[in-house]
Amino acid sequence: MRSTRNFLPLFLILFSLTSCLITNSALTVQVEIMKPGIIIIPADLNKVAVFKHDMAQTDSCFSMYSNHKVVSYSTIKYRDLSDICVDAFAKSIERDGYFQQINNYRDSLNYQWSGIASLTSTDELFNKTKSDVCIFLDYFNLDKSSIYSYQMLNTNAHLLWTIVLKGDTSSYIYHQVDTLTYEVPAFNPNSKKVIKSTLINASEYLGRSFGAKLIPSGVTVDRLYYQSYNPDMIIAERFALNGEWLKAAEIWNKETKNKNPRIAAKACYNMALACEMEGNPKVAIDWLVKSYSVLTKNNEEHKANCQRYINILAMRIIEIKKLEKQVTKQNSKSI
Repeated sequence: MRSTRNFLPLFLILFSLTSCLITNSALTVQVEIMKPGIIIIPADLNKVAVFKHDMAQTDSCFSMYSNHKVVSYSTIKYRDLSDICVDAFAKSIERDGYFQQINNYRDSLNYQWSGIASLTSTDELFNKTKSDVCIFLDYFNLDKSSIYSYQMLNTNAHLLWTIVLKGDTSSYIYHQVDTLTYEVPAFNPNSKKVIKSTLINASEYLGRSFGAKLIPSGVTVDRLYYQSYNPDMIIAERFALNGEWLKAAEIWNKETKNKNPRIAAKACYNMALACEMEGNPKVAIDWLVKSYSVLTKNNEEHKANCQRYINILAMRIIEIKKLEKQVTKQNSKSI
């Protein structure tokens, strides 16, 4: 009897601790979602002209810090790096097929059409290029570039893009900022070939990165879900990790009624993920509210997880509305 009396308080303590540790079973899964472009481009605008403005003296040589000294590289010029960036951007949107025609004019505005280089007459530019959309790389700079310990190259990228749409009196300006770090053991102040190759890769990446932001594109993101040792929950997890969200949801939906509140809360949360993957973010929020309310005590971290996901889904609802207008353009091309 004495041992039984001692065991009961211990059991209650262990049960209480277990109920507090629901978030210990939280894992992440990588899923692909569609992100909308930064602006809505009407479906009838299909011909794009790409230009590079020379607003930052892009023929200047590249320089960087090394060993507390500024080292200049005469063979590495901003003109070349910005050309590479523009080329990578043009190729990325051409490869995606979102537009019917892409013409890359590079810096031809500086000498071929000097009379309209200031863009005082965009109509004239549209007529000359036979385009519907003009996109300009106005500024390209890799600021405060440094070599650390001859192994790390770090640079702060600052780019300025301008987008002009035919029939639209507004110009859309996008400031692209990124911090790039490359680890290459062969770095040293004299390894010009390695540094040049790395900067070329960086310039190409920046061009492709803006291309992915301009138009709808698929991105991989992490999403939280809850694991459980419940046999049915294990089966549902396998379905989910295999991308079979409807099959996983059938099981999770049943487990939302489980008498064990921890399993019910996990199942409700996982149902939210399944709903998002099936394109129902509003229903997903309802499931998160239910998961939030199932556990009433000692689960602040779980509630924070629910609130965090609700915020993400609220943003997704806005993104999906924007996507619906942009995807119409993609679908219209195949009709």
